Amino acid sequence: MGKMLNKTLQTRKHFFSLEGVDGSGKTTQMDLLQKALEEKGFSCLRIREPGGSEISEKIRSLLLDPCFKGLMADKTELLLYNAARAQIIEECIKPALDAQKIVLADRFAWSTYAYQGFGRNLDQQMVFDLSVITCGEFLPELTIVLDIDVSKSRERMVKEGKVPDRLESEAASFFERVRQGYISVVENFPQNAVLVNADQSEETIHKQILELILSRIE
Repeated sequence: MGKMLNKTLQTRKHFFSLEGVDGSGKTTQMDLLQKALEEKGFSCLRIREPGGSEISEKIRSLLLDPCFKGLMADKTELLLYNAARAQIIEECIKPALDAQKIVLADRFAWSTYAYQGFGRNLDQQMVFDLSVITCGEFLPELTIVLDIDVSKSRERMVKEGKVPDRLESEAASFFERVRQGYISVVENFPQNAVLVNADQSEETIHKQILELILSRIE
Protein backbone atom coordinates (compact mmCIF):
# COMPACT_ATOMS: atom_id res chain seq x y z
CA MET A 1 0.00 0.00 0.00
CA GLY A 2 1.06 3.59 -0.52
CA LYS A 3 2.12 5.89 2.25
CA MET A 4 -0.31 8.44 3.65
CA LEU A 5 0.05 11.61 1.65
CA ASN A 6 0.80 15.06 2.97
CA LYS A 7 -2.27 16.36 1.24
CA THR A 8 -4.45 19.36 0.60
CA LEU A 9 -7.10 18.64 -2.01
CA GLN A 10 -9.23 21.25 -3.76
CA THR A 11 -12.08 19.99 -5.90
CA ARG A 12 -14.78 21.40 -8.15
CA LYS A 13 -18.43 20.45 -7.87
CA HIS A 14 -20.06 18.76 -10.85
CA PHE A 15 -16.71 17.32 -11.93
CA PHE A 16 -16.53 13.50 -11.85
CA SER A 17 -14.05 10.92 -13.08
CA LEU A 18 -14.01 7.18 -13.69
CA GLU A 19 -10.75 5.35 -13.00
CA GLY A 20 -9.41 1.81 -13.04
CA VAL A 21 -6.85 -0.45 -14.66
CA ASP A 22 -7.12 -1.02 -18.40
CA GLY A 23 -9.93 -3.47 -19.09
CA SER A 24 -12.01 -2.48 -16.05
CA GLY A 25 -14.93 -1.28 -18.19
CA LYS A 26 -14.56 2.47 -17.84
CA THR A 27 -15.58 3.38 -21.38
CA THR A 28 -18.72 1.24 -21.27
CA GLN A 29 -19.74 2.76 -17.95
CA MET A 30 -18.99 6.26 -19.20
CA ASP A 31 -21.30 5.66 -22.17
CA LEU A 32 -24.12 4.54 -19.87
CA LEU A 33 -23.54 7.36 -17.38
CA GLN A 34 -23.50 10.13 -19.97
CA LYS A 35 -26.67 8.80 -21.61
CA ALA A 36 -28.48 8.54 -18.26
CA LEU A 37 -27.53 12.05 -17.16
CA GLU A 38 -28.45 13.64 -20.47
CA GLU A 39 -31.81 11.84 -20.41
CA LYS A 40 -32.39 13.51 -17.04
CA GLY A 41 -31.73 16.89 -18.64
CA PHE A 42 -28.16 17.53 -17.52
CA SER A 43 -25.70 19.12 -19.93
CA CYS A 44 -22.44 17.15 -19.91
CA LEU A 45 -18.92 17.55 -21.21
CA ARG A 46 -17.19 14.21 -21.60
CA ILE A 47 -13.42 14.04 -21.91
CA ARG A 48 -10.78 11.35 -22.05
CA GLU A 49 -7.30 11.44 -20.63
CA PRO A 50 -4.79 11.99 -21.95
CA GLY A 51 -6.39 13.92 -24.78
CA GLY A 52 -9.54 15.94 -25.26
CA SER A 53 -8.05 18.94 -27.05
CA GLU A 54 -5.83 19.26 -30.11
CA ILE A 55 -2.65 19.82 -28.09
CA SER A 56 -3.54 17.15 -25.53
CA GLU A 57 -4.29 14.61 -28.26
CA LYS A 58 -0.87 15.18 -29.80
CA ILE A 59 0.70 14.54 -26.39
CA ARG A 60 -1.46 11.40 -26.10
CA SER A 61 -0.05 10.07 -29.36
CA LEU A 62 3.47 10.44 -27.94
CA LEU A 63 2.59 8.83 -24.63
CA LEU A 64 0.85 5.77 -26.04
CA ASP A 65 2.97 5.09 -29.13
CA PRO A 66 4.38 1.52 -28.77
CA CYS A 67 7.53 2.53 -30.64
CA PHE A 68 8.63 4.47 -27.53
CA LYS A 69 8.37 1.45 -25.22
CA GLY A 70 11.59 1.20 -23.25
CA LEU A 71 12.74 4.61 -24.49
CA MET A 72 10.56 7.15 -22.69
CA ALA A 73 11.93 8.11 -19.28
CA ASP A 74 9.50 7.73 -16.39
CA LYS A 75 9.71 11.41 -15.46
CA THR A 76 9.16 12.40 -19.09
CA GLU A 77 6.00 10.30 -19.02
CA LEU A 78 4.91 11.94 -15.77
CA LEU A 79 5.44 15.47 -17.09
CA LEU A 80 3.74 14.77 -20.42
CA TYR A 81 0.60 13.52 -18.68
CA ASN A 82 0.50 16.67 -16.60
CA ALA A 83 1.13 18.88 -19.64
CA ALA A 84 -1.82 17.31 -21.45
CA ARG A 85 -3.94 17.77 -18.32
CA ALA A 86 -3.01 21.43 -17.89
CA GLN A 87 -4.12 22.11 -21.45
CA ILE A 88 -7.49 20.38 -21.20
CA ILE A 89 -8.26 22.11 -17.91
CA GLU A 90 -7.67 25.52 -19.43
CA GLU A 91 -9.26 24.82 -22.80
CA CYS A 92 -12.20 22.57 -21.92
CA ILE A 93 -12.87 21.80 -18.25
CA LYS A 94 -12.81 25.29 -16.77
CA PRO A 95 -15.15 26.79 -19.43
CA ALA A 96 -17.56 23.86 -19.07
CA LEU A 97 -17.78 24.12 -15.29
CA ASP A 98 -18.15 27.90 -15.51
CA ALA A 99 -21.09 27.25 -17.86
CA GLN A 100 -22.70 25.00 -15.22
CA LYS A 101 -22.11 21.80 -17.16
CA ILE A 102 -21.30 18.44 -15.61
CA VAL A 103 -17.81 17.26 -16.57
CA LEU A 104 -17.24 13.52 -16.91
CA ALA A 105 -13.62 12.43 -17.26
CA ASP A 106 -12.50 9.02 -18.46
CA ARG A 107 -9.37 9.13 -16.27
CA PHE A 108 -7.85 12.19 -14.64
CA ALA A 109 -5.12 13.05 -12.13
CA TRP A 110 -5.52 9.88 -10.05
CA SER A 111 -4.48 7.85 -13.07
CA THR A 112 -1.10 9.55 -12.92
CA TYR A 113 -0.84 8.88 -9.19
CA ALA A 114 -1.63 5.18 -9.72
CA TYR A 115 0.29 4.57 -12.94
CA GLN A 116 3.36 6.70 -12.35
CA GLY A 117 3.47 6.80 -8.55
CA PHE A 118 2.82 3.08 -8.14
CA GLY A 119 3.24 1.44 -11.53
CA ARG A 120 6.52 3.28 -12.24
CA ASN A 121 7.52 3.50 -8.56
CA LEU A 122 8.10 7.25 -8.72
CA ASP A 123 7.92 9.17 -5.45
CA GLN A 124 4.22 9.26 -4.61
CA GLN A 125 4.33 12.59 -2.81
CA MET A 126 6.12 14.16 -5.77
CA VAL A 127 3.50 12.80 -8.18
CA PHE A 128 0.71 14.08 -5.95
CA ASP A 129 2.31 17.51 -5.53
CA LEU A 130 2.76 17.86 -9.28
CA SER A 131 -0.91 17.05 -9.81
CA VAL A 132 -1.87 19.75 -7.33
CA ILE A 133 0.33 22.25 -9.17
CA THR A 134 -1.13 21.21 -12.53
CA CYS A 135 -4.78 21.07 -11.52
CA GLY A 136 -5.15 23.65 -8.75
CA GLU A 137 -8.81 23.58 -7.77
CA PHE A 138 -9.77 21.58 -10.86
CA LEU A 139 -9.86 18.12 -9.38
CA PRO A 140 -13.02 15.97 -9.44
CA GLU A 141 -15.32 16.17 -6.46
CA LEU A 142 -15.85 12.42 -6.82
CA THR A 143 -13.75 9.74 -8.47
CA ILE A 144 -15.22 6.29 -8.97
CA VAL A 145 -12.61 3.55 -9.19
CA LEU A 146 -13.72 0.42 -11.04
CA ASP A 147 -11.84 -2.27 -9.18
CA ILE A 148 -11.14 -5.68 -10.71
CA ASP A 149 -8.54 -8.43 -10.50
CA VAL A 150 -5.76 -7.73 -12.96
CA SER A 151 -6.01 -11.22 -14.44
CA LYS A 152 -9.68 -10.66 -15.26
CA SER A 153 -9.02 -7.24 -16.75
CA ARG A 154 -6.33 -8.74 -19.00
CA GLU A 155 -8.69 -11.52 -20.09
CA ARG A 156 -11.26 -8.91 -21.11
CA MET A 157 -8.76 -7.06 -23.25
CA VAL A 158 -7.70 -10.26 -25.00
CA LYS A 159 -11.33 -11.17 -25.71
CA GLU A 160 -11.92 -7.72 -27.18
CA GLY A 161 -8.96 -8.28 -29.52
CA LYS A 162 -7.48 -4.89 -28.66
CA VAL A 163 -3.94 -4.17 -29.81
CA PRO A 164 -2.19 -2.91 -26.65
CA ASP A 165 -0.62 0.55 -26.62
CA ARG A 166 2.67 1.38 -24.87
CA LEU A 167 1.21 1.28 -21.37
CA GLU A 168 -1.29 -1.54 -21.93
CA SER A 169 1.59 -3.80 -22.98
CA GLU A 170 3.21 -3.60 -19.54
CA ALA A 171 3.52 -6.77 -17.44
CA ALA A 172 0.80 -7.91 -15.06
CA SER A 173 2.98 -6.93 -12.09
CA PHE A 174 2.86 -3.31 -13.28
CA PHE A 175 -0.93 -3.35 -13.22
CA GLU A 176 -1.00 -5.02 -9.82
CA ARG A 177 0.91 -2.01 -8.51
CA VAL A 178 -1.44 0.36 -10.35
CA ARG A 179 -4.43 -1.34 -8.76
CA GLN A 180 -2.89 -0.85 -5.33
CA GLY A 181 -2.37 2.79 -6.23
CA TYR A 182 -6.07 3.23 -6.82
CA ILE A 183 -6.90 1.50 -3.54
CA SER A 184 -4.51 3.91 -1.84
CA VAL A 185 -6.39 6.86 -3.35
CA VAL A 186 -9.65 5.66 -1.82
CA GLU A 187 -7.93 5.15 1.54
CA ASN A 188 -6.39 8.63 1.46
CA PHE A 189 -9.46 10.49 0.16
CA PRO A 190 -12.62 8.65 1.25
CA GLN A 191 -14.75 11.77 0.74
CA ASN A 192 -13.62 12.12 -2.86
CA ALA A 193 -13.04 8.56 -4.12
CA VAL A 194 -14.94 5.29 -3.89
CA LEU A 195 -14.33 1.73 -5.09
CA VAL A 196 -16.95 -0.07 -7.16
CA ASN A 197 -16.59 -3.78 -7.86
CA ALA A 198 -16.12 -4.01 -11.63
CA ASP A 199 -16.66 -7.78 -11.66
CA GLN A 200 -20.45 -7.40 -11.75
CA SER A 201 -22.99 -7.03 -14.54
CA GLU A 202 -22.77 -3.82 -16.57
CA GLU A 203 -26.24 -2.80 -15.41
CA THR A 204 -25.45 -3.38 -11.74
CA ILE A 205 -22.29 -1.30 -11.98
CA HIS A 206 -24.12 1.44 -13.89
CA LYS A 207 -26.84 1.70 -11.24
CA GLN A 208 -24.24 2.05 -8.50
CA ILE A 209 -22.32 4.73 -10.39
CA LEU A 210 -25.43 6.69 -11.31
CA GLU A 211 -26.65 6.65 -7.72
CA LEU A 212 -23.29 7.98 -6.51
CA ILE A 213 -23.28 10.79 -9.08
CA LEU A 214 -26.90 11.81 -8.57
CA SER A 215 -26.35 12.00 -4.80
CA ARG A 216 -23.89 14.84 -5.52
CA ILE A 217 -25.88 16.81 -8.09
CA GLU A 218 -29.54 16.49 -7.14
